[in-house]
Amino acid sequence: MIIGNDLIDLEIALDKPRLNNDRFLSKVFTDSEISQIHSHSHPELAIWKMWSMKETAYKAHQRLFQIPARLDPVTYKCDLYNLCVIKDQKNYSINLEQDENHIYSWLEFRNLDHIKLSYSINYKSDFIKEFAIRTYLDLQNIELRKNNIGIPELFLKHTGASLPISITHHGRFAAICFPLINC
Repeated sequence: MIIGNDLIDLEIALDKPRLNNDRFLSKVFTDSEISQIHSHSHPELAIWKMWSMKETAYKAHQRLFQIPARLDPVTYKCDLYNLCVIKDQKNYSINLEQDENHIYSWLEFRNLDHIKLSYSINYKSDFIKEFAIRTYLDLQNIELRKNNIGIPELFLKHTGASLPISITHHGRFAAICFPLINC
């Protein structure tokens, strides 16, 4: 299952402008993407929208092809206007949500649920508790773990099944997305 998400705390991201940092821009974005950034009504915000979209597509691509962690953002071609990212001829449609505090992006997929929380050192435990409430599962039957290449999943002890998830956190915020299926 293809799943991915990313979250940007705008208080942190916009505190250190990147628009004039050519070294950063060239490591992360293609010339076409840099043009999109410069033509955007709020270029700094465009940088972080694109970053979030690339990160979301990266997580989906990694899961789809079972690739060990290695983000090379410039190889993920982002189209901010059409909200899609292309990697190795695979097109990822992205949903993007923004308010004054954060940007949240996730891969466009039917029957996907999201848990958003304030970040704390216990955010993973808080996710599991909220997941248990939403799915009516016994908290003791749910374990957050990573598979053999480091991709997170929820292990459902009572069935022996694993549920794909995507976890993100930045600054004051954390989020997890997961498919709505019979648990």
